[in-house]
Amino acid sequence: MGEILLRAENIDKHFGITHALDNVSFTFEKGEIHALIGENGSGKSTLTSCLTGIYQKDSGKFILEGKEITATNQVEANHQGVAIIVQEIGTLSGLTVAENIFLGNEDQFTKHGIKNTAAMNKKAQEYLDSYGFNYIDATKVIDDYNFEDRKLVEIVKSTYFNPKVLVVDETTTALGQKGREELFKVMHRVRDTGTA
Repeated sequence: MGEILLRAENIDKHFGITHALDNVSFTFEKGEIHALIGENGSGKSTLTSCLTGIYQKDSGKFILEGKEITATNQVEANHQGVAIIVQEIGTLSGLTVAENIFLGNEDQFTKHGIKNTAAMNKKAQEYLDSYGFNYIDATKVIDDYNFEDRKLVEIVKSTYFNPKVLVVDETTTALGQKGREELFKVMHRVRDTGTA
């Protein structure tokens, strides 16, 4: 038996009278890939949304490497080691590719209240190139790219900081064959580093 990475204990979530999650518990070990399978409305996305700070659970605990995590938004979840690639569009129109990649984490490029856009663009392009997405220009507005390329930008955004847990919410439905192959490469790379 491997080392436990993530544990969920008795996760509960209601939306009005709908009991979306009823006492859900699971354990993931380091270096594993898991799939949640169920009918539409069975709570798969609700569970992952609670883990990644999109929704707030009503009760229960998520424990990552022995420490309880309690993200109230996706940026907090990222800082706690959990990332998600959402099913829908997860990039914001009107922003550049680089701004989308570092959204919520721009402070690493800010000194004395001034953002170093050139440094942010350079770092974003380095990440895009390292994933093999060098045809995507970090300085361009995200709206210049089609849906699939925007999903590839999301993959970079969700993984460049090496999260301990990466959630992929039905992203393959939005991708063509090339995009799926890239996503599977990223998933295997995440797994091979001992995360999940």
